[in-house]
Amino acid sequence: MALPRLYPPLRPDLHNFLFAAVGEERNGIPLSMISALAQLGLDPWEEAGRLSSLAKQEAVERLTALILRLPGLRRPSSEARQIAVGLIDVLPTHNGAAKPPEKDLRRRKPPTAASGKGFWVICLALAAAVFLVMLTYRDVPFGDRQAPSAIGATESPK
Repeated sequence: MALPRLYPPLRPDLHNFLFAAVGEERNGIPLSMISALAQLGLDPWEEAGRLSSLAKQEAVERLTALILRLPGLRRPSSEARQIAVGLIDVLPTHNGAAKPPEKDLRRRKPPTAASGKGFWVICLALAAAVFLVMLTYRDVPFGDRQAPSAIGATESPK
């Protein structure tokens, strides 16, 4: 039985949109689309996916409304619309790029224990090398070396 996916895979085809600048924060730091959507309490990847599935005009209207709701950014609606048009053009379905095929995501196999065999072989080889070095210097309790005698156990010659 396959384990259910806890988190959907992040879509790298949305990165250009999500990391595009929308404006500036109050302190002058550029505000990315990912931060703007998070400030509005929306999941950035989910909202970007939703926008990319809409028709271009609908996506522009939705994004314009979101930009106008941003706290701290007071822009006229014409400027917000212009920003939205530029950002929607970056979305994969609106600039001609296709979404990543879903079956390619399903074909990837998760890493298995077999892929870590090399790590364990190296660990075993290192442990064997350490053991051989210890035997060579006879610092292990079961080597040829006898345990040192107790401090007060030596007898003085008479």
